Amino acid sequence: MTRYNIDTCALLVELSVSQWTARKLDRSVSDELVANKQAKDKGAARVNKHLLAGRNELEVINKFVTETRTYVYDNTLPWSDSGIRLLPSAKFMDFNSEMQSREDKFYGLVDEFVAIYPSLITAQAMALGDMFKREDYPHADDIAHRFRFSTNFMPVPASGDFRVDIGNDAQAELQKKLANLADERVEHAMKDIKTRLLEHLKRMSDRLTVDYVNGEAKPRVFHDTLIDGAHDLCDMVDSLNIINDPQLADARKALKRAIGNVDVKDLRKDVETRADIKAQVDDVLSKFNF
Repeated sequence: MTRYNIDTCALLVELSVSQWTARKLDRSVSDELVANKQAKDKGAARVNKHLLAGRNELEVINKFVTETRTYVYDNTLPWSDSGIRLLPSAKFMDFNSEMQSREDKFYGLVDEFVAIYPSLITAQAMALGDMFKREDYPHADDIAHRFRFSTNFMPVPASGDFRVDIGNDAQAELQKKLANLADERVEHAMKDIKTRLLEHLKRMSDRLTVDYVNGEAKPRVFHDTLIDGAHDLCDMVDSLNIINDPQLADARKALKRAIGNVDVKDLRKDVETRADIKAQVDDVLSKFNF
């Protein structure tokens, strides 16, 4: 297996977010439903109440967290199943600055929610009818503590730096296993970025196709994001190619050449321009084994 030494060119990052879900299991309503439906097993149904049903104030925070997770995903590579991601060192300053801004934004949204929280409870007394229970709602002084946002950075473990008194042979075996695990994770990370590139290339090839119906050209519809996304992808591949994979670098250069000066409006109107770009995209797909 190829050995990759990335502990000096990358670091690990973990986004940790916790939120109040505004969900609550109502055992009495669950029991009532089971009884009314004459189910034999008392646990046949569970009613989880949406404590802010009909309101979207909490959704603003949820949407922002989703957008933040997308930002982290787009700018990092997978590392472990626990959600820890791999961040190239070259991206650290920009990434850290962005995450600090997002943390400030998150707590700003939380403050706005906390300010109207008491009035939301009052409104839900009407909305939930007999299912409303004041004790389901955290106290106003406590609700802010249900929201947490942090970005944690850690060094990539160096497999050779394993210090424990277990005997030389056992230590050497563990170091080998750790090195293999790290290398597998690097290869998985690179496969992830190749998959992202492959999927976008396939989407471009499909959307740039011109169908012909009774001899009349019918270009397929595409959004500006098809080309804008390709430019963003080229930048992303350049920054995330932490092992300088030559195949990935060449594919990026070929895609960059294809879309370099293309105008989206011309691409929609000019069948020949569209066909030329599609041919170059297809050439990238055929040349590189992703």
